[in-house]
Amino acid sequence: YLNTGDSNGSEWVPPECDVSIRPGWFWHKNETPKAVDELLHIYYTSVGRNCVLLLNVPPNSTGLISEPDVNRLTEFRSAVTTIFSANLAEGAVAKGSSQRGGRSGGFLAANVLADDPQSYWAPADSDEDPWIELRLEKPAEFNVVRIQEAITLGQRIIKHEVYVKFTSVEQDERGLTKGERVANGTTVGYKRLHRLGRVVRAQAVWVRVTEARGPPLISSIGLHFDPYSKSQIS
Repeated sequence: YLNTGDSNGSEWVPPECDVSIRPGWFWHKNETPKAVDELLHIYYTSVGRNCVLLLNVPPNSTGLISEPDVNRLTEFRSAVTTIFSANLAEGAVAKGSSQRGGRSGGFLAANVLADDPQSYWAPADSDEDPWIELRLEKPAEFNVVRIQEAITLGQRIIKHEVYVKFTSVEQDERGLTKGERVANGTTVGYKRLHRLGRVVRAQAVWVRVTEARGPPLISSIGLHFDPYSKSQIS
């Protein structure tokens, strides 16, 4: 039950991912800490999937943290900062499929770019196909898409998709920017990180919620460049 959770539960309890920086839980002289690439993979598959990461760093036989482990922690922290310190979606124009309360309701699509966890975009309760789109000032190169829900009001998104438009902004009959699906997933919760596996050069990003428990409440969307990912520009 604790490993799977309860989709109909009344309490939000984040899962905890316990992982050691070394091959085992305890320090051994003949072992070395995991590489930065491996630690980043762990980060994306824990923190990036709505979980809490507990990274075990065992003391050595003198009761201290070994210098190689300290150095690896410093490198890991530096890598995470490098990836997420800049949001390439900053300055974009946000548009939603609808907005709760209309233009004066306060639940603007632009709230997802406000860097304020207390604000969020909320579609109208009657919106059966909620989506939000970010149109960038100019094409940007990124390989990570970050989505966050207003978790204080519950985890609502069940399934979602992410699309990008690579060149000029072309709209369909609904006013949406046409593009290619680059990611899809289930839970978002506090944070969902999509590592695309390739660098895309795009001018618009569209996040579509295909299934949810009530109107989805999205507090933040970010586009980031991960220089540590072995991916090519497309």
